[in-house]
Amino acid sequence: MRRWLSVQQAVDHLSALSEDPLTSDDLARLAEDHTLDLYWYRPGQQLAYIDRPGKPKTELTEPLRLCPEYSSDWRAIVGILRQRPALPAEENDTPTLRDGNGNRLQITFDFSRRPEPFSSRWYPNYAELVVKRRDLDRLESHLFKADEEQALEPDLLLDVIWQLEQLAMENGRDSSESPHDLEWLTHQLSNRTKLEPSLLGKVLNAAERQHASHY
Repeated sequence: MRRWLSVQQAVDHLSALSEDPLTSDDLARLAEDHTLDLYWYRPGQQLAYIDRPGKPKTELTEPLRLCPEYSSDWRAIVGILRQRPALPAEENDTPTLRDGNGNRLQITFDFSRRPEPFSSRWYPNYAELVVKRRDLDRLESHLFKADEEQALEPDLLLDVIWQLEQLAMENGRDSSESPHDLEWLTHQLSNRTKLEPSLLGKVLNAAERQHASHY
């Protein structure tokens, strides 16, 4: 099990690396976006093969991946991360698991041990959800470097450019020189960046239009 972490261990581990404490709700958002795989570990739980009904039942001896392909199942599982138990109506409502060979499986019980309908035993509980340590290591860079690597939205960049335009032109009005305008600003930027004035003029004009459309 050293390859695996419970959800709570994963939350504690990521919180130790983060400036702001994380909660299982943060993991739930990753699961909703299909960025994080979740596994079910309930040792000794009986399993039946969905696509091979004649094959003998097996037991859950290691965590198996919960399939995110079925949206209703996945919503319920994400809800468990948010401390909301899933209560399916009957056995057929249980989530689908997939083993390393691609087989689809579903939990099952002997008749004498079958839980009541709407029992939480048909779904994993919070403590039975685990993640791969390897997946969590991969997620660390995704979580803590995303802000550094994320490209800024073009609209945001244009708004910043517009603010810089206003700053440059307002400073020009306070001096003894002629007031600064877009032509002056284009010329100054062209000298500094060695970019074509026509290209810079298009950027500045786009910033003016972007600001006008929002205000």
